[in-house]
This record gives sequence, structure tokens and C-alpha cells, in this order.
Amino acid sequence: MPHLPNVLTLLSALIVCVSALPSRSVAQDSSNQPLEEQAVQSAAVTESLRQDVQFLASEELRGRSVTDETINIARDYLRDRMQSIGLKLDAVGGAPFQSVDIPVGSEIRNTENNFFRFQVAGKQPIDVKLGEGFGPLAIGRDQAKASGRVVFAGYGITSTSPAYDDYQSIDANGAVVMILRKEPGASDPDSPFDGVGNTRHAWFATKISNAIKHGAAAVLIVNDSASTREAAQKEQNRIDQERRRKEGLTTALANLPEEATKNRLAMNERIAAVDRMINAMQADLVAARRGVLGVSDAGTKTNQSDKIPVLSIARDLADEILKASSAPGLEGGSGLEALEQKIDQTFKPASRSLDSVSATLSVDLKPAVAISDNVIGLLPGKGPLARETIVVGAHYDHVGMGEYASLAPGTIAVHNGADDNASGTAAMLACAERLTQLLQSTASHRTVLFIAFTGEERGLVGSQHYVENPVWPIEMTTSMINLDMVGRLRDNELTIYGTGSATGLESVVDAANKMYGFQLFKVASGYGPSDHQSFYRVGVPVLFFFTGIHNDYHRPSDDFDKIDFGNLTRVTDMVSEVAFRLAVLPQRPVYAETDPNVQIRHQMTAFMGIRVRQQNGSVVITELTAGGPASKAGMQIGDEIQRIGTTVIRNTNDVLSWVRTHEPGDNFEIKVRRTANLLTLRGKLEKRSD
Repeated sequence: MPHLPNVLTLLSALIVCVSALPSRSVAQDSSNQPLEEQAVQSAAVTESLRQDVQFLASEELRGRSVTDETINIARDYLRDRMQSIGLKLDAVGGAPFQSVDIPVGSEIRNTENNFFRFQVAGKQPIDVKLGEGFGPLAIGRDQAKASGRVVFAGYGITSTSPAYDDYQSIDANGAVVMILRKEPGASDPDSPFDGVGNTRHAWFATKISNAIKHGAAAVLIVNDSASTREAAQKEQNRIDQERRRKEGLTTALANLPEEATKNRLAMNERIAAVDRMINAMQADLVAARRGVLGVSDAGTKTNQSDKIPVLSIARDLADEILKASSAPGLEGGSGLEALEQKIDQTFKPASRSLDSVSATLSVDLKPAVAISDNVIGLLPGKGPLARETIVVGAHYDHVGMGEYASLAPGTIAVHNGADDNASGTAAMLACAERLTQLLQSTASHRTVLFIAFTGEERGLVGSQHYVENPVWPIEMTTSMINLDMVGRLRDNELTIYGTGSATGLESVVDAANKMYGFQLFKVASGYGPSDHQSFYRVGVPVLFFFTGIHNDYHRPSDDFDKIDFGNLTRVTDMVSEVAFRLAVLPQRPVYAETDPNVQIRHQMTAFMGIRVRQQNGSVVITELTAGGPASKAGMQIGDEIQRIGTTVIRNTNDVLSWVRTHEPGDNFEIKVRRTANLLTLRGKLEKRSD
């Protein structure tokens, strides 16, 4: 548990801090509430946070991707919650939804213009069906045609370390080049290509760039056998999951009373939508079993790869083409699996020109766009300040099943995003409830817009769309508060970006924190990879509340049960207090330029086993974990820390920053003053438990 001030300290700080704002009435001062009432109110906030996070991070919402229809279930939930709070929902032409076009890669422009045909000398050409035997890949040129003889270039690698060249014995100039995914010995720990890991030679972009250097007219990617099996299993898992969801919906429908006509219609529509999804997935499963990649599965084009068309072709089709070649078969066979095994076992190229085979192909792709919505609720202002606004925002989209932006490569599973960013979205809703109460008796305050942004994970698209199409003039927007990943506080450290983005913002934050006692890590810059940056770039001062990147970030393990709801309640209270102060400030904050170079803050993974405090100008050890690294190194309570390694320790943040930049297993040397003696102690950091 973090070290927190006692209740009397919190209450006295609350009285002093709140009395500094003459616009806040005594009735709104929570310090006048009996402790029992405060406890009841806090418990109610915690419960609403729990319910909101649990729903937004549920399996049913499948990770809230903007490309998945479940993003609309989240959207409608947020609308209903804003309505229950009492916010006005007419900011966008009488509605709460602001439609946003979100680029999501590439898609087929014209089916007829995407074709693949191959011909063996003396035989009829064979046309391959789009979506089953082949598919265009977005990593290559969007619109292009090519034809030529076919060559098999193994894994498509040219390497000096290790020494290996698939192109050494073939002429690829002007040819349609067939290459395998991954690299030799992909699951062999003794492989010269890093075995269980991947070198850059396994990357699609590297393979295509290398083919272009050797004069290729087009590239045919053949999925490796292991990836093909994994992809098919993942598709089957998704189908099974949707079938279970349908069973749950069917059971719920059966339990609805006959008179609930509207609910029954809505439930039937949802069941029909699941059926349509299962049917589409069945087609995807067929393609996955054959090894055909999706349009975006190889990534997006680069300056190097955007020169030639690139296709994915089925493994059985590649096998047929290889066996049809008139070239003599290699020892052990000339089919796809035989050639794969030979390369993987010998780590020697088995490239060959398929002299009797030619191919003709065409790709026709266009940028794909998903349509999703920002959700906007409004708390009207009062008095002279009402014409100005503040924005409290949080993004509600995430990375879905993990195909896009996942940090668990190759994993197709629900990325629930409990912390990222169900926590911030829930905190925004709780803040709306609290501000509605706090501002009720205030004579003059700014209008407050609460915005759940879509498309953040696709490059801040929703917030950027808002600042370009604001429902309230941007020049009248005095500040923006952003909540993103606020559910996993550790060591009582709350990070706030943007404290230097306007004059006076830091003092507002510090005054509010006297009530809550966080160990603040303040970053002056208004830039950073979240929605506040969109506002800051157009001249709006910002504050971004954040509890740090952790090991579950953008992974399926970012789950509901890892959220610290007690501290999420404290963060929500802190944000509500800051928002209140910004809503009633007589003078709006004055925008200031800050450094655009920002490093996102990570939570500590290493553990030293001490708690420290600033005391008489020194950093003093106040607690030791029994059996921890510090205890093993010989540290004692009362030791004054002078230096860790080469870092001079002047305050408690210096200690935390040093540990944060090191890993479990790193050695440390620490110099402490104990009574009149200077001691040098040594130890090794350990891994923090969750």
C-alpha cells in the first residue's frame, strides 16, 4: 500500500485548499461532510468505476477496435451513462455522436482487377480465386500489373552475417519471385538466424526490398507451415467464441418476457449480426488453412516496398507450381514441404528457376476507412464564464483482437484494455458525476465538455477530428484534461504531463494534490502520444493524467482484475478537483510553448525494497522489506542515501528515477550516511511482483 497522509491531515489540507477559491460554496466543501458521508460517497464512486471498467473491458466487446462492430456497443453504453448523469447530449446537431473517418489500412478497390493466373508450358492457364488461393497485400503497390517467368527464391534472404544468399544461384531480374515467410530454422534454437527469435531477415519489408534489389517484377509470399497452423487455430477460436456469444444471447432472448417487444427485436438483431460474423469467419478459416494472408497481415507499404505488386498465395498452390516445374527435382522431392525441410535442416539455399512456369497478376487496392464516433456530453456553464469551455476527455477504443498495434505478436485474442483505456473512460464518467455536483451551487463556471474519443489507437484520429471540427470554438476552449491509463497506480506515483503548457497550471495541480497526497511526477510538456496532444497543437493548455506503462500494455493480459479501484477512485477525485478549479478560475490559463521531445513514463519493473522520505534536507530510509535487496545489502532504517551508482540523490524522485531506469538483476552500489559514518553497500535488484 502507498504511504498516504492520515485523515486529519487530508481534512485540514482540504479546508485550506478549498478556502483559497472564493467561488466554491461551503456546501460544496467535502471537508464539511461527516466522515461517514465521505466514505459512502467514495464507495459509490468506486462502484461506478468498477461497473464501467468491467463492462468496457468485457469479452463481449472484443477489445473495442474501430474495425469491429462492438465499438458501437461501447459507444451506446457511454451515451446512456452520460444521459444518466444528466449531461446534455445535443452538442452535435442535436445528438451526442460526432462521426469520424478512420484510416485502417487498405482494402479491395475492384474485385475484377485483382487476379492471379499461372501457366505451365503446354497446358491451359489456371485462374486462382481471390480470397481463397491468393490475396493482394497492402505492403506492396496499390495498383499494378506484372507478368513473367517464376523463380523460387527460398526465404528471399541475402545476408552477410550469417553468410547466406537465396539469390546466389538464380536470376530474378524481371521475374515473379516466390519466397517463403520467416527464415531458415525458425523454431530451431541452433539456427544461425537466431532460431526462436526473428532477425530483420524475417520481416516482410526486408524480403520485398531485397527482391526489388534483385530486379523482381512481383513477389509471391508463401506462408510458413507453423504460422499457417496457428492462423487456422486462431480463426477457429474466434468462431468458437462467437458461437458461445450467440448461445448467451439466445438464452437471454428466451428469458425475456413476451411483452418486451422492443428488447426482443434488438436481441434478435444482435443474434443475426453474430450469425453474419460467423459466416464471414468460416470463409476466413478456409483461407487461413490454406495459408493465405489478409490484405494487411504483412503490414503497410514503405518507401522501399511500394514499387512492385505483392501477393500472398496458398501453400497448396505454391506446392502445385513447384511440382509442375520442368526443372529436375532436388534430392528428397521438389514440393513445398520438401524444399522447406531441406533449407531448415541444412541452412543452405534451395532456390531454383521454374523454367516452365509463368505468371500474370494484378492488384487494385484503395485506402480502407472505418467510421466510428466521438461521444460528447455537455455540462452547461453559468454566469460570465459560461461562454468558455474546458474539455475532459478519454479514448474508449482499443486494439481489438490484437491484429493491429498488439505487443503480443501473432496473438489473436481479446485485448480487453482494462487500463488502456477503460480506466480513463470510467474516470471521465465519474468525474462528470462529481463535477455536476460540485458546480451545482456555483454562480459562475465554464461549460464542461466530456468527450469519449474514438480512433486514439490509430493515431489520435478522433481528438484530431474534434479540434478540426469543434462543437465549441477552440479559441474559447481554455484547457483540456486527458485521462489515459489511470487504473494501476504504483508507489503512490501519479504522472501529470502538461504542467508547463500554461502559466498557473502547475500551481492548480499542486493545490489540488494537498487534498490527496500523491507523489506527483510532473512533466512540463504538453506533447505526448495521447489525445491531449491534438488540443495542445492548436493552442489549448493541457493536463494528461497517467499512472504509467506496464508489462500488460497492448496485450491480452490487460484485464479487469488488475485494476486498483481504490486508487482509481483517488485519481478520479484528484482530477475532479483540478477540473473544478479550472472551471471557476477567474482568468483563463495562458498557453505556453514546451519541449516536444517527450518520453512516455514506464512503471518500475525492478525492486530494491525500501521506502524513503525527505527529511531535514536528506533522503532517509523509513522502511525496509524483510529479505529484500536493500536489506540483503545491509541497509538500515535511518540511513541517509547520498548516491546510487554515479547518481547523486537529492530528493525522493531521484531514488525512484534511478530504480525505474534499471532492470531486475542489475547490480547497485549505494553510498549512505549512518550516524557519522559513510558506508558503501552493494546488492542486486530483484523483479517486482504484481
